[in-house]
Amino acid sequence: MTAVDAVADALREDILDGRLGADEPLRETALTTRFGVNRHTVRAALQALAAERLVTFEAYRGARVRSFSDADVLALMEYRTAVEAEAVRLLRTRAEPSSRPPDSIITAHDSLRRICIDRPGDHRAIEVAHAELHHAIVAAARSPRLSEAHAALLAELGLFMVQLRSVLPPEELIDQHDRLVDALIGDHGEEELRAHLAHSAEQLIALRRPAP
Repeated sequence: MTAVDAVADALREDILDGRLGADEPLRETALTTRFGVNRHTVRAALQALAAERLVTFEAYRGARVRSFSDADVLALMEYRTAVEAEAVRLLRTRAEPSSRPPDSIITAHDSLRRICIDRPGDHRAIEVAHAELHHAIVAAARSPRLSEAHAALLAELGLFMVQLRSVLPPEELIDQHDRLVDALIGDHGEEELRAHLAHSAEQLIALRRPAP
């Protein structure tokens, strides 16, 4: 592992664990001291995180942890919905005749439910399990290109979930995904998925608006 990778990995974990919040500045001088590396290494690590859409660079302000605008939320959900809805469509056409989703999805769903119930305060573990369930849904479609496209979204989706923590308790996450997984193989799988993702986008947009 290179020094750039090590710095990027540590900062990514800080961001996705919520230790570095939205809009928090990432000052190169402080980071060089923290990691004991030069500014070129820090800058390269920040650029790698910017490519994952976890960090933004602004003129005269430097690097910051990304904060989603309403337009960002809608753009992300449009792309995510296109990938995941197509995966659900393919899953239904390619799956073996069955009354239940593939075992890989069932396993990922059970893991998410178990973590939500047993460790409701472990936000990072819940968000990782959530990402693994959605990726299992895409992977079950057996489309390498869709899986590749979805994998490229996972860091950004992780940041999206971090910013939803205050309005998405574990019990609601369980309920949403129970309905989604139950619907996957039936005629309404795509419809349920689209509704699920649209609701998530609406929650984050509403959270960003000032209280009346």
